[in-house]
Amino acid sequence: RRQRQMCIRDRDEGAFRVSIDGQVVGREEFSIRRAGVGRQARVVLRGTVQLDAADGERSLAPALEAGGPELTVMAYQMKVSGSVSSDIYVSRVDQRFLAKVVSQEGEQLREFRAGPGSILLDHEVAHHFFLLTPYLEEESAVSLTILAPRAGRQTRMTLTQLGRQEIRVGARLVNARRYRLEAGDRASEVWYDDQGRVLRVEVPSVGYLADREILP
Repeated sequence: RRQRQMCIRDRDEGAFRVSIDGQVVGREEFSIRRAGVGRQARVVLRGTVQLDAADGERSLAPALEAGGPELTVMAYQMKVSGSVSSDIYVSRVDQRFLAKVVSQEGEQLREFRAGPGSILLDHEVAHHFFLLTPYLEEESAVSLTILAPRAGRQTRMTLTQLGRQEIRVGARLVNARRYRLEAGDRASEVWYDDQGRVLRVEVPSVGYLADREILP
């Protein structure tokens, strides 16, 4: 596989404006911190998402640790509060993800595949798409296994380059790189700048759009 040429920043932080069907429903704030290089690299992603959508208010507080050049997920947790509350914990043991969901209904345990090309992208968390950056320089489509812990599913999906597109981020116009991650009728589109920063995430099937507010 080609080595990644994109110059990834060691830290990133910011916010997304979140819309559903064209109506602004909330905001996501996040931070991404990287330390070390190569196999010793560690990246910590943290965020808070506040949404007031038609299906109820909710607050999400995800925290994820990944390591190595492939950004392999080592541990993840999310606290969900609002109209529905739960706590989600994911740990990696060898080639498996062990997922635990604690809610008012009790505790549920599940196992998922965690081999090469396994990525964690949780529902309504735009900054998680940073975890795709090791695959953005591939010339051909890439097959990945995507785990969505809140939804309790794991799906084989294909990441494809769609070329460049100029988009507005705050007051700036950015010549962004556009990608599609899809499986059947389920697809997300993601825009990145040349430093690997996520600028926009769109999920057309549910009307979801997260737009980066500004770039530092």
